[in-house]
Amino acid sequence: MSSRSDIAKSAGVVSIMTLVSRILGLARDISFAYFFGAVTSADAFFVAFRIPNLLRRLVGEGAMSSSFVPVFTSYHAKYGDEEAKKVSDITFTYLLIVLVALSVLGVVFSKQLVYLFAPGFDADPKKFGLTVTLNRIMFPFILFISIAALCMGILNSLRRFFVPALSPIILNISIITFILIASRGRHAILIVAAGVIVGAVLELVPQLVLMRRKGFMFSLNFDYTHPALKETLFLFLPMMFGAAVYQLNVFISNVLASFLRTGSISYLYYASRLFEFPQGIFAVSLAIAVLPTMSRDTATSGVSRLKDSLTFSLRLLNFVTIPATAGLIILSRPIIMVLFHRGSFSISDAAAVSSALIFYAIGLWAVALSRVITQAFYAMKDAKTPVVIAVFTVVINLLLSTWLMNGMEYRGLALATSISAYFNIFYLLYALRRKIGMIGLRAIAGSFLRACAGSAVMGTIVITGFRGIVLLHAHYSALWLLFMLISAILVGVVSYIMVSYVLKAQELKEAVVFLKRKLKQ
Repeated sequence: MSSRSDIAKSAGVVSIMTLVSRILGLARDISFAYFFGAVTSADAFFVAFRIPNLLRRLVGEGAMSSSFVPVFTSYHAKYGDEEAKKVSDITFTYLLIVLVALSVLGVVFSKQLVYLFAPGFDADPKKFGLTVTLNRIMFPFILFISIAALCMGILNSLRRFFVPALSPIILNISIITFILIASRGRHAILIVAAGVIVGAVLELVPQLVLMRRKGFMFSLNFDYTHPALKETLFLFLPMMFGAAVYQLNVFISNVLASFLRTGSISYLYYASRLFEFPQGIFAVSLAIAVLPTMSRDTATSGVSRLKDSLTFSLRLLNFVTIPATAGLIILSRPIIMVLFHRGSFSISDAAAVSSALIFYAIGLWAVALSRVITQAFYAMKDAKTPVVIAVFTVVINLLLSTWLMNGMEYRGLALATSISAYFNIFYLLYALRRKIGMIGLRAIAGSFLRACAGSAVMGTIVITGFRGIVLLHAHYSALWLLFMLISAILVGVVSYIMVSYVLKAQELKEAVVFLKRKLKQ
């Protein structure tokens, strides 16, 4: 039960801060859409930013963080602060060398990278050249943001979640500020790119301050003989490949979208950002919180405690992601209209993003659960199994993408991503059950069915009561549409909770207990 309490408490802190960060992220995207819309400069910016951002998820938040946390947590539990500090210093030293080299190479070979990620841009020399320039400005982003990810891994392992979760808020504030400044400048899109770098630096600062207070401030240590470095590298290499395989899905969509009409990359970007909103608040927050707990469970009590933590986490995800999926699909049109339809963002742009969001939302449940299940493999220091499964997932996504884009364009790319996510989740569950035996699938399936029943009732009520805004039968003023959208969301949430109460959903009870505990504190 203590593991469940740790997970719930940590996930609660991360979720609250992530919610604020995601709201600011939406404000950032709304500001960008207002001033830039879905034109050539927007497509160029999204491609240029996606290249270092993809590598950041690969090297920083992906393989490095997932491979480092289990090793660091194990050494800290067994040997204390001094040895754990040595592990963090060695990891920082060699990570810094790799990141500096990557940053230099990225700037030097920016033209080749842009051609690799968006070959369709070659037909428009102006768009291609702008993308290259933007990529050179933003590529050092990977250096600062990956060091911030290492800090986050250390602080989370020390059960300090607030400051690491606060840092992305600073990044979003910086980018919003530079977007507002850029709106009055001659080289607007270049100013926004500079804001990305400034935000990455500022995101790192508060974490370094807390690291110093905890006695874990980095210092260079070139001890390549330390067993922790070998253990981390042993996990890092397959995890890096696994993260690379996963990010290939994003890469595939980006490359194929570059051959479609102007705006396709922007449509997918805006839709994916909204798709990531509930995923970031619930799935990513829970994955961040559960990895140190499951690593500690495995190191001290074996897989029995890990199973309990995993089952608890998956039931919580069922409870929140299934109604979120229904909500995104049903209310996609009014959501996009309220958030983006102003300035340079036209009504046709809103309709296009809405359709892409629906197809992305179909895969929300599968993507969310796969994040947590993958963490279970990492906690057991098994990086091979998720990699093998991810390879098959990418192949399926590639085949589906090339097939579906012919008739559905960018919508087909979003749908292919969702279908391949379901293949990934079911294969992961099958492999995990074979590895550790029974994992509470009956309890997980029960929570899934209860969440589906509640979501069905919720969806029926929202569609019936708010049919006008769901289908956008008529033109509504911005304020009225916002009021009706908020009302629809509130009615949906209340109806879902009521059905969950009638069905005696254990997840609802656990959420109430957690809220009562936080209110007492």
